[in-house]
Amino acid sequence: MTSRVWLGISAAVLAAAVVGARGEDMPQDPPPQTFRTNTDVVFVDVSVRDGGRPVTGLRAEDFTLTDNGVRQRVESVEATAVPIDLTIVVDVSGNARSPWGVRTTTAKVTEYVQAEVARLGRLLRPEDRLRVLAVDRRVQQVLPLTAATSMSPVRRIECDGLASLYDTLAAALLQPVEPARRHVVIASTKGQDNISAVTADAVRGIAERSDALLHLVMMETALDNDDALSSFQCQWMGYCWPTRRFWVPFQRRLYGPSPIHELSPDGEALSAAARETGGDLHKTRTFSEPTLAATFKQVFEDFRSSYVLRYSPRGVTREGWHTIEVKVPATRRYTVAARKGYGIEETTSESVEPPVPSTPRTLGELTSAYARGAFPQVVEGIRQSKDPSQLRREFEDAGNPWPANPHREAAFALELAEPGVFSSKEDVRQQSYRLLERFTRLVRHPLQADTFERYWHFAVLTMLEGTLRPGAAMPFVERAIERFPSEPRFVLSRAIVSEQLWAAADRRERGDARPRPSLDDVTRAYEEAVALPDTAIEARVRLAGVLQRTGRNEEALQQLSAAATPASADSGLTYLRLLITGTALDALNRRREAVEAYRAALDVVPAAQSARVALMNALLISGDRAGAEAIAEQVQTSNDERDPWWMYWQGQYRVFGPVMARVRELSR
Repeated sequence: MTSRVWLGISAAVLAAAVVGARGEDMPQDPPPQTFRTNTDVVFVDVSVRDGGRPVTGLRAEDFTLTDNGVRQRVESVEATAVPIDLTIVVDVSGNARSPWGVRTTTAKVTEYVQAEVARLGRLLRPEDRLRVLAVDRRVQQVLPLTAATSMSPVRRIECDGLASLYDTLAAALLQPVEPARRHVVIASTKGQDNISAVTADAVRGIAERSDALLHLVMMETALDNDDALSSFQCQWMGYCWPTRRFWVPFQRRLYGPSPIHELSPDGEALSAAARETGGDLHKTRTFSEPTLAATFKQVFEDFRSSYVLRYSPRGVTREGWHTIEVKVPATRRYTVAARKGYGIEETTSESVEPPVPSTPRTLGELTSAYARGAFPQVVEGIRQSKDPSQLRREFEDAGNPWPANPHREAAFALELAEPGVFSSKEDVRQQSYRLLERFTRLVRHPLQADTFERYWHFAVLTMLEGTLRPGAAMPFVERAIERFPSEPRFVLSRAIVSEQLWAAADRRERGDARPRPSLDDVTRAYEEAVALPDTAIEARVRLAGVLQRTGRNEEALQQLSAAATPASADSGLTYLRLLITGTALDALNRRREAVEAYRAALDVVPAAQSARVALMNALLISGDRAGAEAIAEQVQTSNDERDPWWMYWQGQYRVFGPVMARVRELSR
């Protein structure tokens, strides 16, 4: 009942030799790529049963294995119980016909799922892991992949909606698998789908190339109950249309009505998908309906007695689909279960690419340069474009230039949007905002927010903080926090943009019609960021700036004192702390201390104009005219344009460059 092809172990399929042939008179097509027997290795999980009993003790010579019809030599056979990653899929969708009656309560559904998780958890070993997905109107990850010994309780589940069964199965089968582990997917379903974007045939195609073992458990009783309620509602109560929905949703059913429950074409496709992985489809037998726990118990017992066959492919081309057939010819009564095959993507022959233009102009030149990592040229090409709006329209109309890498597309969208959001033209800015808004949805991971999405949002927020258009920035801040509620930098971004909104004189400067936040609103926003260790220092410095500008200098000094320890590694932030400290002391007529703070700021950034001018003024008021004149001379003759104060109002835009570099790195 188990099978998997392991590719990529010890560079197994990444180092194939390209054997070229060339005649004397004219070039010939190179022969198909073949496997290199010293590096290309394929591992196949196999189980052998004699009736209902697993067969143990078999050796390599007991098996015959063919790859695309060519007999292969089985080099080794191992019987081992490797760690398991178990993904269970529970169907918590409602009756698509919405029968008249009491709706299912979330508490009962959560209790049911928690009980299933507990039953399965007792079957797992300490080295095993469990993930829980739920079928409803969207793919829900109820429990992320977690060690069996540290599973948290199920909190809350969305339920009683339409069924996105096929989408959820696709998400489960596409999860990456570590080479030393096995991935088992056991999915319970009422047998219908209403709202998925993918089809049953697409799920079968994914299963063929998945490293997961898929078992489908049919909940025929649940579907029969839904059918009976709908029939009773229509025939005896006159409610032949939904009572909770204004439309009758389309149903893609896996099997027909009671009592035969004959599989539909979609059911046949998913049954074939399970068999392609070495799994099965489990239906009611007599009066016994399968369960998640019982099915996994059977699968787990098979794993304990299964085999891992190793062979180096010979006599077959490398790329394309490989059909595997495994037999134990000595005894015909044995049933052998193994995956049906594996696929290797075709590789194109190497060719010399043209050099990247110093300033790429067209969309094709830009995307080609971006794929090759020529990021400075791409940035310069976009900024020098004669019609950046046309470039963005072409990009959206053309679709993803890298279909296998949506992360790169999302990163490239940031590159296109960056010049536009700083434009003085309203229509250009709006076009860039729409592009970013669109990718805010596209960048979402189907199961859980990931590292790339986190950095992508951070790049957007740092960029928009730098535009000083807080009305446009705030919706993006809110979306980022919705996805990452506890991310400190996003909480700080909300405070910075709130301060920008508060400081803007009118709605035109704020960039939208939302009301101006109060000083208390801004203070509370910064206090939330102060409570988070990663942003506490910067939040205190910025909160102190707000307090100082509103005359609350003593409170400002308290915040600045707290921000002084531990010392910040950000020299610009240290400079701002010392500059604002001097300003607050100056306002309290503590001139000597203010002078010391300004001098300390200049020790951090020696040529900064803001600290020099503040120091000049403090010296003059203190009676040191000669010292003030010397500083004035320095201010007039200095050509150094570095001054952290000049970027204060742009918030975290100072880190946009490093953040964007990280986004590019993650998109490769």
